[in-house]
Amino acid sequence: MRRGYTARAAHTAGGTGMLGAMGCDIHEYYEIRRNGVWEPADLHPVPDTRGMSQEEEDRILKAHWAHPLDLDRDYDLFALLAGVRNTIEIEPIAAPRGLPDDLSAALQAVWTEVEVWCHHPSWLTLDELLRFDWDQPLRDLDLSEAGVKRRLDREVRTYRDLGQTTGLLSRVVPYLQTRVVDPADLRMVFWFDN
Repeated sequence: MRRGYTARAAHTAGGTGMLGAMGCDIHEYYEIRRNGVWEPADLHPVPDTRGMSQEEEDRILKAHWAHPLDLDRDYDLFALLAGVRNTIEIEPIAAPRGLPDDLSAALQAVWTEVEVWCHHPSWLTLDELLRFDWDQPLRDLDLSEAGVKRRLDREVRTYRDLGQTTGLLSRVVPYLQTRVVDPADLRMVFWFDN
């Protein structure tokens, strides 16, 4: 488990300190392909706050959570990425596809530790995110009047609208583009807990 995750979970769960007790969280990791081999890329490292005062730790973790790659708990984002907690009932960018066959050993070890309490492992390359047709209307799974009204009330009609409001297109993708020359050489591997 990443250092600082418990504090983050407590923060997003309303300060309960009970990991996952109040909802679902995403665990995201990044890999970059170098010389044909996928390697972990710590693009959003959790700061080491050992020995700091509570005030200093809170300040540093608050800045950490403001990082462009901080996905936090956003069920619309989870629905968009993998159909998880899909309360807006849309078809995701890609249905969960499990872990990549060529997953790095380091991430395989992390998954082995958490697979008993995590679910819906999947991955997307930066290239897939860039090539996705963001301007298409949301592909609704719920065509009822209530389902359509729910999305219209949020002013979310296209995948681009949803990508912008969740931060995937406004923060995450632009940041990832700065990390590699070839977008096919960077992927986000993720899974969920609850």
